[in-house]
Amino acid sequence: MTQFAHPNEQLEVILRGIVELVEREELLAKLTRSAEVKKPLTIMAGFDPSSPDLHLGHMVLLRKMRQFQDLGHEVIFLIGDYTARIGDPTGQKAQLPRLSAKQVAENASTYKEQVNRILDPQHTRVEFNSDWLENLPLEKLLSVAAKVPVHRLIFRPDLQNRSDLTLHELLYPLLQAYDSVHLKVDVEVGGEDQLPNLRLGRELMAALDVEPQCLIATTLLEGTNAYLEDGKPIGNKMSKTHQNTIDIGEPPEEFRRKIQRLDDTLVWRYFELLTDCSMLQIHAFHNDLESGKRTMIEIKDVLTDDLLRTCHRLKEDVAPLLP
Repeated sequence: MTQFAHPNEQLEVILRGIVELVEREELLAKLTRSAEVKKPLTIMAGFDPSSPDLHLGHMVLLRKMRQFQDLGHEVIFLIGDYTARIGDPTGQKAQLPRLSAKQVAENASTYKEQVNRILDPQHTRVEFNSDWLENLPLEKLLSVAAKVPVHRLIFRPDLQNRSDLTLHELLYPLLQAYDSVHLKVDVEVGGEDQLPNLRLGRELMAALDVEPQCLIATTLLEGTNAYLEDGKPIGNKMSKTHQNTIDIGEPPEEFRRKIQRLDDTLVWRYFELLTDCSMLQIHAFHNDLESGKRTMIEIKDVLTDDLLRTCHRLKEDVAPLLP
């Protein structure tokens, strides 16, 4: 594991495959301080166990967390077992069905082996947000809510057209923001669709005199029924809701079948977001395709083999990531 490379070198690694960084100079200062005092930063990403399987869309976040680990930092894999019972309204056209605590617990139990394929268990801290949200006193919730203007929650573009939006859904971003306050993280990582929620966490930390986290928003991975047109995604992000996922735990033959059925335009994004291939290597594959040296089937096989080496790499010599 590389320990505390020069902050600018770390930043170069961190910037790959991201959409937005808030704020660059703040993160550089955190990285510099971390290297000087030889204390790792704490990086967090939250995953609501609304279904039992993690997919390649989640892998984009997990790989970003692993990059931080390889740079010498600690990560918190936050399981939103309490917020999953509410349901994230972000980008939803209708209210999500509420899950029971039992359903959420059953879904979360399957994360154990899946995450251990990508993250380093020795430098991963696992947290469940039910530990602090389950019995959060009403007085505490009210004091936190008093720091958030109501327009901050209801005037988001993705929620304005929701005529059925309920109060309990509006509590979701508030509770997610409180996770950041409680854990006092240095950096939170999330998909670009989560930026409104991530920003609220940063703002709430500042309002409660906690050093604000930096934010890293990663590119959303398109699902199996999408394609690119003039470099722009057409179709839905990878999501169980859209039934267009490739799950991390898919049997190898099904995994390969789904990769082969991907629209050819998506292959390069999958290489960039899900593998360690450099842009020079990706361009070389482009050239091979154009020159006839390789077929797209062969290139998709290379992609599949790389992903399977990661997704089906069982680490039997280390302790399980989750208890």
